[in-house]
Amino acid sequence: MKKFPDLQQIETFLAIVRNGSFRKAAKELNLSPSSLTNTITNLEDKLGVRLLNRSTRSLSLTVIGEEFLNNVIPVFDDYTRIIDNLNHHKEKPEGSVKVNMPRVVVDLFFQDYFIKFKETYPDITLEIFTTDSRINILDLGFDAGIRYIQDVSKDMIAIPFGPKLSVIPVASPSFVSKFGFPSSPKELINFRCINRCFPSGSIYKWEFIAAQGYITEISVNGDLVVDSDTAMIQAAEAGLGIAFVYEHLVRKQLKEGILVRLLPNDNYPADNFYIYYPSRKHIPIPLRTFITWVMSMNKNGL
Repeated sequence: MKKFPDLQQIETFLAIVRNGSFRKAAKELNLSPSSLTNTITNLEDKLGVRLLNRSTRSLSLTVIGEEFLNNVIPVFDDYTRIIDNLNHHKEKPEGSVKVNMPRVVVDLFFQDYFIKFKETYPDITLEIFTTDSRINILDLGFDAGIRYIQDVSKDMIAIPFGPKLSVIPVASPSFVSKFGFPSSPKELINFRCINRCFPSGSIYKWEFIAAQGYITEISVNGDLVVDSDTAMIQAAEAGLGIAFVYEHLVRKQLKEGILVRLLPNDNYPADNFYIYYPSRKHIPIPLRTFITWVMSMNKNGL
């Protein structure tokens, strides 16, 4: 009689199917592709059936593999839920939370949110991955994501993450001394500005709140285009132009006079980031702990 497969073999199989390749699954699991090949071969030997059609260029489920996948997923989910529920009986919850977010979210919140969470829950492994491109967190194996609400799929549960933040124009004192101050947002087109590029290749249009209360967009000019707030701030400090960045990121520079705030009497849109996660009956304890903790931080105004 053949032995039942190990749980690790089932996890490996699910990771390969989820990623659509051995290489990507190996990267997710932090293992070598060859070790995954051996694991799947051993799994198929134990089951006595072939689960995957694989070659150097393609990977697909066999008919039996697809049937096995559909049957094993709910069983595996139930097993995960049962193990996870033991966290209710522990003084400190354990497990891991894997979150995807834009780079700027780490710049804005790492100290006040993520470090403090780890200090509060040392037994929970917090895995943070950054990408500015829109992704499907389920397809890539993430528990949650952080984005602006317009970038969150409608089938996700979303709650505010952190306070509302606004973006402001800043420049170095040397730049202001040489070129002067813009007297209105419309005058920015006459100044050298530092443009921000999205992953799609489009250039961000600077947003202001007009006197009538609606949001107006301005396409600025400049000979430097970057894709991060950190680069924009460094370029502004070097006197290369006006940057449009989160006020939270330049508080120290403004206080120390390294940068100067421009157009201080104008109003700027302020918005929240949102943490979002799949709508499902069972939310793993580590993720639930993180969500509850974020809600408490929001309530306390941090």
